[in-house]
Amino acid sequence: MTSKNEASSIECKCKCKSNRKGRVHLVNNIKPIMGRQVPTPTPTAPPPIPNNLAEECIRVQKVYDWVVSANQYRNKIPLPTDCQALVDAAIAAGQDITVQCIEPTGNFTCRVASIRRENIVVGGVSVRVGVVRFIFGGTAIIRIFADGVLLCDFPTTVQFDQEVVLCLPEPLDEDNIVCRIAALECIPTGTVLLGGMVELNVIFCLDVQVEAEVKLEVLAKFCSPRPNDIPVPSPTPSFRCPPFAFPPQCPPIFPRPNCDCQATVNTLIPGVGVSLGLPPAAIVEIGTVQLIADICPSCNPGGSTFTFNFFDTPGPTPLPDVLPGDQSFNFSPTTISSPTCITVLPGLIPGIALPTIAIGMIVTGTGVQTFTATGTTQTLNYTLVLAETGLGLPDVILFLLTDPLGVVSFAAAITIVPDAQLLVQDCITFPDVLVGPTIP
Repeated sequence: MTSKNEASSIECKCKCKSNRKGRVHLVNNIKPIMGRQVPTPTPTAPPPIPNNLAEECIRVQKVYDWVVSANQYRNKIPLPTDCQALVDAAIAAGQDITVQCIEPTGNFTCRVASIRRENIVVGGVSVRVGVVRFIFGGTAIIRIFADGVLLCDFPTTVQFDQEVVLCLPEPLDEDNIVCRIAALECIPTGTVLLGGMVELNVIFCLDVQVEAEVKLEVLAKFCSPRPNDIPVPSPTPSFRCPPFAFPPQCPPIFPRPNCDCQATVNTLIPGVGVSLGLPPAAIVEIGTVQLIADICPSCNPGGSTFTFNFFDTPGPTPLPDVLPGDQSFNFSPTTISSPTCITVLPGLIPGIALPTIAIGMIVTGTGVQTFTATGTTQTLNYTLVLAETGLGLPDVILFLLTDPLGVVSFAAAITIVPDAQLLVQDCITFPDVLVGPTIP
């Protein structure tokens, strides 16, 4: 067996000291951590979020029928007693009497008075329809002038009715009918009739829709109303319904086109030679490159993000007078373009042999470079290339930084990215779905 003294002797082989009194003290032999701590790489990049362009179910108000119709009605309006006395006196004096009608604004009503179901033949097919009687009414202002001078004015109620044939499948009823007056004109004849009455011609454009809430699976476009031809009175030639126009879309603003390809990256590559400039005057540094990127998540160019880090390997700088000290930096983009999808790698960095790729992308923009050692920043332009080589071979990252004058300040060509750490794939876009053979 080992004695206690022998055990103490063995323990002291680590590294120990004795003080004058013979006491043994264990010396801490752990070296302090020096320099930067390079993060541990994540072994795989998350899969890109796909576009998920698929059939969708939406809840909407379906339009079962939409009718517009121009119509004319004539109303005889009696003058109030006080106004009639003034008009009679003006006529007796030989003055010229004129009448003006101010159309109702905002107070014209339209309601369903009755509905009856009928079977009619439309295009040789028997159809069950709803014959709907509408009552329209509103308050107009009548003004009477004698030789151009206002004699009197008064409000009057204008009311008329009309029947319209509508597609109104049961159990739809008046609650599913939306009725409005799209336009209206009130034209007096200008003649005061016997008995103190004025005659008004009211021309209006009726807009009727039959709506019901439904759940639809759709690819949709704007639709237009049908004419009121089951049957309708002939429109007055001098009056036409205003055109129905939908506000135009703003394609440069919204919706933005989907990306044609997308990518995710989560990689940390040590021992990479990078150029601080381009040959022949380039200065080569060795360090670790880290890129975390999510370009076009869900194929949406507005959701792209990435961050690029370069960790300079400690050691002497090749040209200390030109680039003294640590060249480590972080680059954060402020703008990220929609990617340009490629199948051939661009020759961004001279002298680098590039492999054949299956699919790749080029992203450009501006960003801020922040040096780790000094904290100084500068705004630069960048070009980022991500490429899948296919067949499980190492993938490719090209990263280039240039100043506003186009002078290259940093260039990295990494052709040894593990396949699982960089994923580029095609996006399914609307043209992919809509272009092709028509399904019968």
